[in-house]
Order: sequence, then structure tokens, then C-alpha cells
Amino acid sequence: MWQDSAACKDADSNLFLSGVTSRVEKAKAICATCAVVDKCLQFAIDNEDFEPHVYGGLTGEERKKLFAAA
Repeated sequence: MWQDSAACKDADSNLFLSGVTSRVEKAKAICATCAVVDKCLQFAIDNEDFEPHVYGGLTGEERKKLFAAA
């Protein structure tokens, strides 16, 4: 599965599940290095996951805007 190749697989999940700005920035920095970030983002959009956590390098609000634009 694509998750096995994710840059975040060994990272602290609290970085990705928090709406705290400093954690979001750290999570996005990890996503920026990830080989499967596009698959992660597509997974979140396919599942209409707009919770405030980071998926595919975007916050829930950012994913919601992307979804609405499509």
C-alpha cells in the first residue's frame, strides 16, 4: 500500500492531527518530502475527509477548497 512509503509513517501522528499552526507547519514540511503525497491527498479527497488534520500536505480547510473547486 502507498502508506508504507509515506514520509510520515514513523513521525509523531500528533503533528498531523492537530490544528496548532506550529504542528501543521512541521507536518507540511514532512509532506513536502514525501514520495506519495499525491496519493495521500487523493485518499483524503476521495473519502471527503475535511477534518482539521493534515493529509497530502493540506489542512482540512485547504482540502475542502480544493474539493469545491473540482
